[in-house]
Amino acid sequence: MEEKKDWKYWLNEWESHLSAICFIVIGIMLTIQVISRYVFKHSFTAFEEIATALYVLMTYSGVSAAVTHRKHLTISALPDALPYKARKVLLIVDNVIFMAFCIYVIPYFVKYIRSIGNSVLPVSRIPEKYFYWFIPIFLGVTIIRIVQDCFRLAKENEKNLGASKPSIDLDAFERIAQAKKEADAIAAAQEAEKKGESK
Repeated sequence: MEEKKDWKYWLNEWESHLSAICFIVIGIMLTIQVISRYVFKHSFTAFEEIATALYVLMTYSGVSAAVTHRKHLTISALPDALPYKARKVLLIVDNVIFMAFCIYVIPYFVKYIRSIGNSVLPVSRIPEKYFYWFIPIFLGVTIIRIVQDCFRLAKENEKNLGASKPSIDLDAFERIAQAKKEADAIAAAQEAEKKGESK
């Protein structure tokens, strides 16, 4: 039976789900656009504008989700070569630098959004500022996720320091293959035993 997901799960995972929903909607919209354009010779131009806006939302919500799951790009050669305490300090400093960058660029995005005023997208007529606000908002969420990760790093021991759950659990495949091999060996032994009894 599937485990019921509580509010903590949704609090930690909402950016991942939002990014996935945007990806699905973009895929559906662009598929309709391609079919409509090349089969029915009609183009939904507004779809392209909305898909572009959703792409921005998907990207920046994905950045926040990547920090939560430690899936953002990192070079681990140097941290892996350091002793435990030095590695912990370096990982926290790395987070602080990333957070400082986010804090630094947010005012520039806000300034740009204010400069575009009430301009709208050419076809859908949706105000552009609504889509550009996704960027500073999700950079703010990313800052919160970075702070959370710093607290996680501070509490982690040497074994699980900076660890993240792999996207594909290769060890699980090995365990399945090993279990299948053992089951096949047992089945072969039982078959051989039956043949021996029948003789």
